[in-house]
Amino acid sequence: PLWRHYFSNTNAVIYVVDSNDKNRISESTDELHKMMSDDQLRDAILLVLANKQDLPHTLSASELTNKLKLNKLKQKNWFIQP
Repeated sequence: PLWRHYFSNTNAVIYVVDSNDKNRISESTDELHKMMSDDQLRDAILLVLANKQDLPHTLSASELTNKLKLNKLKQKNWFIQP
C-alpha cells in the first residue's frame, strides 16, 4: 500500500521478476496489476526485467508474459527483457 506514495510524476516502471521463483509468480502478477492500475501510473511505460535467466529451469520471457498476464495491461506500453 505504500508504493503509491512513489507514483507521482512517474514516467516509467522497471519491474524486476525472479524468473526462477515459480511459487511466487502469481503474487508478483497480482502486485504488478494492482500497481499498474493506479491512476497515477496511467501513462507510465513498463519494463519487466526477467531476472535469473542464467539458472536452469527458469521461466522464459514468453512464459513470464503469459504468467504475468502482460497482454491484459490494456493501453500500456510494456516490454519484457530476459
